[in-house]
Amino acid sequence: MALKVTGVTPSMLDGEGLPSFYDMMSEIRHRMEAWGPAVYVGYNSIRFDEPLLQRAFWQTLHPPYLTVTNNNSRMDILPLVQAASHLYPGAFQYPLTPRGRTGFKLDQLAPLNGFSHENAHDALADVEATIHIACLLAERCPELWQSSVHSSPKSAMVSSLAFGKPVLIVEYFMNGPSVWWGQRIDQRGSNTSAASIARLEVDWPSVFSLEEESLLRQLSASPKPIRQIALNKAPIVLDEDAARQFDIQIDPSLLQVSHALASDEDACTRMIDLMENLGEPWPEPEHLEQRIFDGFPSRADNEKMEAFHRGDWAARSRLVREFDDTRFRQLAQRLVYCSAPERLSETERASIGSAISERLFAEHEDDKLWRTLQAARRELHEVRSSEGGESVALEIDNWLNAIEQQFENADRYKPH
Repeated sequence: MALKVTGVTPSMLDGEGLPSFYDMMSEIRHRMEAWGPAVYVGYNSIRFDEPLLQRAFWQTLHPPYLTVTNNNSRMDILPLVQAASHLYPGAFQYPLTPRGRTGFKLDQLAPLNGFSHENAHDALADVEATIHIACLLAERCPELWQSSVHSSPKSAMVSSLAFGKPVLIVEYFMNGPSVWWGQRIDQRGSNTSAASIARLEVDWPSVFSLEEESLLRQLSASPKPIRQIALNKAPIVLDEDAARQFDIQIDPSLLQVSHALASDEDACTRMIDLMENLGEPWPEPEHLEQRIFDGFPSRADNEKMEAFHRGDWAARSRLVREFDDTRFRQLAQRLVYCSAPERLSETERASIGSAISERLFAEHEDDKLWRTLQAARRELHEVRSSEGGESVALEIDNWLNAIEQQFENADRYKPH
């Protein structure tokens, strides 16, 4: 369906003369390093584009966190537009969803606010539409824009979210904006990916006195009395002075709660420990692609990655077995298999070919895993039945058939 919506065809993905996935990601890294330091901005990019970019870099042995390292930072235009709908009434015209709620889809928002968006979902057109909306934000919502630019680096966000300092959190959910006063209650500073923020409308002195069973119920209530706010995902956080620019004053009763929290560090630590125990444990990663967060590479493996990028495919193939971390050995082997399979042994080629075949013909319903041929054909049926989908479906169907014929027999990959 994504191919139909974007107009991308299979031949545009794997046609003759196109760069490989590895070459593409190497070029993207080169461009981004040349641009930096920079603030990287997208539309819904922190939830969608950024995770894809991180994984694409990781799978090609490049540094995965380019947008938040080397003095780079990031912002997201979507939550800023959502915040503007509450903080700056009338600054933008918004589409309505089928349910009559305020909508924020870029292909609808941009035309309503002066951008000609005939090629919606074309990559360049979406970039230009995002730039247009960003310029309008800077012009019409200057306080919000400047505050967000200033706090985009993690170090600046850590400073904003200091222990014991009341802040205004501006979020947006399905039912509309959520604007609330909170306060950081952990003292981990930048040594963590998220800050524990307690809602100040909660009567914390009374909560602190509860027995553990009652306390756990209180901490499990909705909305969550303690929220984890990511430090490097550009949350919209305003201090008291910034909030006053929007005629938002903190109530004196909330200041009393703030002082109570700041003066009882032991109770705050207890709350944090209990909240962490309430969370569901992450399942152990089973597949290589799920292991991106299993730890950073060692210095030695980092040096081997850079040697891998400097070398030719003969040199790269020799480096495959030299990585200390099994994850990077596997990733390097995959890259060699895709671009210079003759550099691998017959046994290695057979093992990878068999693994590809098993994945393509697997039967699973987990949309977080790889796309199987069976799942692709189910979705292709939806494409075919949609308006104008027949011709698109025919080309995709031929493409899937060719992939199936190439990998249909896993036994053929067994070494002779």
